[in-house]
Amino acid sequence: MRYMVRILISTVLLLIYHSIYGQLKGDYSDIFMEHLYQSRSPIKSFDAKTLSYDDLEPIGKAIGDRKIVLLGEPSHGDGGAIQMKTRLVKYLHEKKGFDVLLFEDDMCSILFDLSEINDTALVRIKAQENIMSSLSKSAVSKDFWNYYNQQLSNGSKIHLGGIHPWHCGKFAKTRLLNLLTEELSKLNYNTSSKSYQRLLKDINYTFQYLWESKKDSVDTNNYFKEIGKIEEVFKYHTQPIEKRNLWLLEIANLKNCFEFLVNGKNRDIYYAQNLALIAKYIYPDKKIIVWSHNNHNAMDVNVLASFDADFAKWWHIENTYATFTYFGADAFREFGNNVYSLAITSGSGNFSQNFMENGYQVHDFKSAKVIKSSENSLEYYLANKKCDVVFIPFPSVQGRPSGYPWFTSRLLDLSFEAKMDYISAFSGIIYINEVV
Repeated sequence: MRYMVRILISTVLLLIYHSIYGQLKGDYSDIFMEHLYQSRSPIKSFDAKTLSYDDLEPIGKAIGDRKIVLLGEPSHGDGGAIQMKTRLVKYLHEKKGFDVLLFEDDMCSILFDLSEINDTALVRIKAQENIMSSLSKSAVSKDFWNYYNQQLSNGSKIHLGGIHPWHCGKFAKTRLLNLLTEELSKLNYNTSSKSYQRLLKDINYTFQYLWESKKDSVDTNNYFKEIGKIEEVFKYHTQPIEKRNLWLLEIANLKNCFEFLVNGKNRDIYYAQNLALIAKYIYPDKKIIVWSHNNHNAMDVNVLASFDADFAKWWHIENTYATFTYFGADAFREFGNNVYSLAITSGSGNFSQNFMENGYQVHDFKSAKVIKSSENSLEYYLANKKCDVVFIPFPSVQGRPSGYPWFTSRLLDLSFEAKMDYISAFSGIIYINEVV
């Protein structure tokens, strides 16, 4: 008995010693970053032309048999992230059976137009008309479209789509409403009525003004009443089910676009709704990659509340939980452990910082320097370890406060650092030391 008591006392003293020692040597962030560093796997290069996939196998193992992978980026103007994601798309398509790729862009224009193009000579043109310029016009995006055309030619097509409710592509702005009217006319719907014409006017208004849309410039009651009638027509007509489902998806998307642009609702809600509908009705039983920003892909809304004490206080007082979400958090709620969220962070180099014009993402491709990492950040830590490109898996505790130490990083956006509970938000990360 005395022997057992001595063992117990020794154990307690040892735990106290380690606790004091750890606090004296540094905070838990430093210790935890070393733990993360020890679990790293080197990646040969973020260059999309790299042919071998051996270095990406640890990522494939971490993803396992999940059906949905969210590929993040710290900025839409991060060329290194675009190339790295192109490599990952190639790997996931060829080695893991992912056949669907959804961009964080105009769902309507991509599904109705770009994804239907089988002529490789037209693909890049249609991409530039319907997808943000960083992913369609930049030099670093060429490798992706070359690969897409290659797969299109050899019968291994990647099915393209989008998750954004806005209608910014050329197709949406110039052809969608004429096509809708044609389809409804075939179904004997009264497209000459005042209510339908008013609906077309209000839809065109939101397409033109985007975030500047005003409630007093639209007829909200008519909008939703007319959309509801149209939805009923498409639900019960006899056209092929694939075509019916596509139109029903777009009708829901037009509702979401109005809620987002006119009523100011959180767009991430509609990203997740579009993903869920596409997964269920457009590409059932297929594995899906989503190409989007780290900030949208966070699987726990609490990560934002951890920004600082004042923000957290406001977060609770304003009951932000009731209205705010992330796309990744809603995707996680919908699909559970079938979702893997992989974020990318960058240490140094240049990126295209300005990418908004008239409310739409149009890059000017002018170069800006990545901000210098602070000495207590993950990026600084990995740079000091002479890491070039590495993959780091996180403990599998996403979707809720993780219980692991917070650390400083730029994982939510390349433009700012913050000490947050990133483990709750992401399944793993890729660090790129120097980007272009």
